[in-house]
Amino acid sequence: MIPDPLPWHDAQRARLERSIAAGAIPHALLLRGPGGNGESHFASRSAAAVLCLEQTRGSPPCGECDSCVLCASGGHPDRIDVGVREERREIVIDQIREIIHLTNLTPRIGRRKVVLIDPAERVNHHAANTLLKTLEEPPGETVFILVSTNAALLPATVRSRCQMIDFPTPAPAMALEWLEKTLVHEHSKYDAADLLEIAHGAPFGALALVAEEQIDLRRELAIEVDALLAGEDPLKIAAAWKVKGLDRVSWWIGDILAVRLRESALEGRVRSQLLPLVDQCLEIRRRVMGRGNPNEQLAIERLAITIATAGRAA
Repeated sequence: MIPDPLPWHDAQRARLERSIAAGAIPHALLLRGPGGNGESHFASRSAAAVLCLEQTRGSPPCGECDSCVLCASGGHPDRIDVGVREERREIVIDQIREIIHLTNLTPRIGRRKVVLIDPAERVNHHAANTLLKTLEEPPGETVFILVSTNAALLPATVRSRCQMIDFPTPAPAMALEWLEKTLVHEHSKYDAADLLEIAHGAPFGALALVAEEQIDLRRELAIEVDALLAGEDPLKIAAAWKVKGLDRVSWWIGDILAVRLRESALEGRVRSQLLPLVDQCLEIRRRVMGRGNPNEQLAIERLAITIATAGRAA
């Protein structure tokens, strides 16, 4: 289905729709934000708006034309989605070559094609270089929509060829109202305010906590981090973390430690020894998300031991 508009996207949506109405759609858009604020949601709706055949009826997408019906079904032949393949950690050159081939074909419906690349920061160096010329001069009326929650990882040459649209975290009251309605509809047992706090105000980040069962994982990890800081055996904790996976563990432990650091500052007893641990988690994340292939068991054990050592030094 075509996603409904979100209340905190009004300015971004109006900007794009003005471009569509004026016949001046940018050939490449970069939707950037911290993540969890509906960036991909906006990208999917924007793809439908660009491809809509009845834009004269008002604010696109109309939802009724052949193109919108195909977008709603998830089978539009002129929408090309590019993401990280299941067996890979990045978007590779073969995928970009396939994009270039497809964009040179005549559109099946209407005049335009849309290429949606999400997450764009996962395009590797060789793939990005291959994309540059097509991104600068797309064939026909092709529109590229790149979505990134870490746009700084994109080469400057890619960013410079795109028109940026930013997605800041919405106002707390607006995010809370939307999330409460959504959770009621999904019969969730969780409290919207608690979820938003853990997700740092990002409504879709809060939903992901529930959908991916991350909220319970985070609570378990918070208990284990506090146990380490209180003197628990790090190898025992590391064994439990190994089952949960380095990717999820490093993400949430960095977040938990940052919260503990902030709490200590508010209490007037800054636990400065936690700051290097946050940096260590960030470095693990960079390696997991990037080109590195860290030894999971070694990384997890080292992290647990370092946290336990910091606890003893407190």
